[in-house]
Parts: sequence; C-alpha cells; structure tokens
Amino acid sequence: MKTVPARWFHKGRPSPIRLIVIHDMEAPEGPLTAENCANYFATTTRKASAHVCVDNNSAVRCVADGDTAWAAPGANSDGLQLEIAGYMRQTRTQWLDPYSKAALKQAAIVAVGWCVKYGIPVRRLIGNQLRAGVPGICGHVDVSTAYRQSDHTDPGPGFPWDIFLDMVRAELVMTTEDIVKELPTLRKGGQTGEHVETLQALLIARSHPEVKVTGVFDKVTEDALMEVQNWGHLVPDGECGPKTWPVLLRVA
Repeated sequence: MKTVPARWFHKGRPSPIRLIVIHDMEAPEGPLTAENCANYFATTTRKASAHVCVDNNSAVRCVADGDTAWAAPGANSDGLQLEIAGYMRQTRTQWLDPYSKAALKQAAIVAVGWCVKYGIPVRRLIGNQLRAGVPGICGHVDVSTAYRQSDHTDPGPGFPWDIFLDMVRAELVMTTEDIVKELPTLRKGGQTGEHVETLQALLIARSHPEVKVTGVFDKVTEDALMEVQNWGHLVPDGECGPKTWPVLLRVA
C-alpha cells in the first residue's frame, strides 16, 4: 500500500481500536482519486485526516493504525477511518456502478485486514451500540447520530451497506484460509508477542472483555480460549492451532 502521510493526527491512541468508520470523499470518480485525497490530507490547513483512502484501483495509507486520525469526533480515539471515492448524494445504483463497485472492493480488502488484526466483527453498528462500546463497522452518519459532535451524514442514504458487508465477509473467508497457514500454535507457558495480541483481540471480539491485549498468553487468555473452543465444538485444550484459529477469525 502506498503511503502519503497526513499533516494532522495524534500520535498514539487513548483507547483500543474497536471500530471501522466509513466515509465518502466528496470527490469525483477517477483512477487517482485516492491519491488526490491523500495529498489533500498531507497539505490542507483544515485539521482533518483518515487512516486509508481508496478508489477503484488503489489504497493509500495516510495515518498509521496505531495513531489517531481526525475524521469522526466521538469515534476518533477507537476508530479506523476509511475514505471511499464518491459522493454522499450517490444513489444505491450509482454506488453499484462498475467504478464504485471496484472502490467498494478495495475498501473491503482494507476493512477485512483490520477485522482480522483487531478482532472487529463484520456488522454495522448504530447509535446505542456505538455508545455501548460494541465493536463493528459504521458510517460517519452513525457516529454523528450517536455522539452529536459533528453533523456529517456520509456515506449517504444510498450507500449499499448490505453489498459492502457481504464483500467484507467474502474477503474474510479467503483471507482466513491464507492467514491460518501462517499462524503458529499458541499455548500458555511463556509465549508472548504479536500473535498473542491478535489472539487476545479476537477473544475480546468474541465477548470476552475480561481478556486484555497484553501480548502474554496468561491464564485468563487460556480460559477464554477454552470457552470459545467449546462453543466451536472443538476439544477445549487451551491451544490455539489450525482448528481453533478459523473459529476465532470467523468475525461475523
């Protein structure tokens, strides 16, 4: 993914990542729309940014996941901000024309990477769910409604949420198959690191808030893992291997 660093953002995050927030760019269809939006964030005097911008053929990184973009007040601290080429005024038919479907596909690829990495379920959230701290995917409009800190209503009433979420789920299936081949077997007993952090984030997404993302495979992590294994009709051995990872990665 290309990178064009944004001018405005906060280093670090005050809250763990739990949301993907969808925006439209209010920009025309074109092969360089993502790059143009990223360049805008790099040079603007307006204090605004997003993590990734996508169009029909590319995705451009503007802010690192671990930093806080300035895009959706109320959901900046725990949100990943994703800008899609298009306009809020677009109808459902216009969002499903060849260009926009290709842009939605690019957005789905970015979103599924975040879903897997941070244990974000593939579901759209609205007002009360957002305020309750539920993880998932939402639009800027949902953030505005929930927190009343902005008046943005993108990506607009014509945005095809059903199609987009189905795209994310389809990418998730293919991504999961590839990811599982690369993931190690984890078990309690001194294992630490990024893969343990991923395991813990996925357990939290599976309704185990008692688990903390520490990178250390502790007793709390093992107990939660065994509950998930029971739920998935697996042997509850407390080991996260090739049979257990797919159950955890089925974030739906």
